[in-house]
Amino acid sequence: MSPAADRMAKSDSKLEASFRELLKAIEKANLKEQEIYTLFGPVRWRLWRKAVFRWCTGILMFVAMCLAVVYVPTVNWHVAAVGRLVMIELLPYWDWTPLYRAKCLIAKSSENAGTEKLEILPAFPEDCAVCQNVETISSRENVSYETLFRHHLIRKVPTIVPDAHPPWNANARYGSDWNRFVADLEDLLLANPCDFRTNLLFKPSTAKTSALARMLDLIGESKSNAEGPDGWFVQLRNCALKPLKKTRIMFRKPYFYATHWEPPYTSWVLLSQAYRASFEMTPNMAGLVIVNQLRGQLKVTLSPRTECAEVCRAMWLTLREQQSLVFSTTLWNLSYFPSELNQTSVTFVTETYEDV
Repeated sequence: MSPAADRMAKSDSKLEASFRELLKAIEKANLKEQEIYTLFGPVRWRLWRKAVFRWCTGILMFVAMCLAVVYVPTVNWHVAAVGRLVMIELLPYWDWTPLYRAKCLIAKSSENAGTEKLEILPAFPEDCAVCQNVETISSRENVSYETLFRHHLIRKVPTIVPDAHPPWNANARYGSDWNRFVADLEDLLLANPCDFRTNLLFKPSTAKTSALARMLDLIGESKSNAEGPDGWFVQLRNCALKPLKKTRIMFRKPYFYATHWEPPYTSWVLLSQAYRASFEMTPNMAGLVIVNQLRGQLKVTLSPRTECAEVCRAMWLTLREQQSLVFSTTLWNLSYFPSELNQTSVTFVTETYEDV
């Protein structure tokens, strides 16, 4: 036994002996209950004061921690980062993005439904002024962050960066190695994406590993020969931390991605080939969105939010290889048609918090 433990054991034995002597003294004195209560008054007061001190100390420490989170930038940044990671991990089980984008968390009661229909919306909402005269999406080559911020981000006006990426054949990771890309895509699919849609599987969200493997074989065949599927599309969203890290290895950030921007909190991979869709697909996105067209081309529509639909115009464009589309969901919604061409279209989309 260590010396410290030995001293503690001796102290406990002395304390126990003192209590026994005290009990014997009380029994010999034959004190009444009221006298015992009065006799131990100072002890009760000391114990109560110690408990109050402990509670006050705990409350003060909690308040100090809260103040540190609010006012100390380093602590605030780390707590916010952990909170975002927790929310991202919750996405496969609870899609909180509609609440993130909602203006009001509490719906209006049905009693106000009648009066709400009679309300006249302003013909020119103040926040929609920035997009009233926007008819086309401008293109900026070799763009700097300062130019991007001054002309687009601060006004929520979308733009296209035509030289954001190298050609697919010059891709540092894949180049002409399509099978390596399919192998990396398999890792994303096995990580349980939170929004997975395709016409190659029935009920893709509940598909087994063997079915996913066969689907990937079809995608590989469609690239190498004519025995692949007639037309197909794959849309998946990466929510968990592990596939997000995987996409950072698969796809490099565009050169205009500012160093002070936070990493994307979620990302999408859109693939398609020779698929003739009768309706557009509209992924649910939030924040600063960058649509990176890495291979082939994609027909995209940017529509103004409902509040600005009467003031701003929808814009249609074909996003081509090497181009990136930058826009904010504060003002715009994105929808797209899968590619009808025989060349497989590869699109990588990131969503970032709008701390521009």
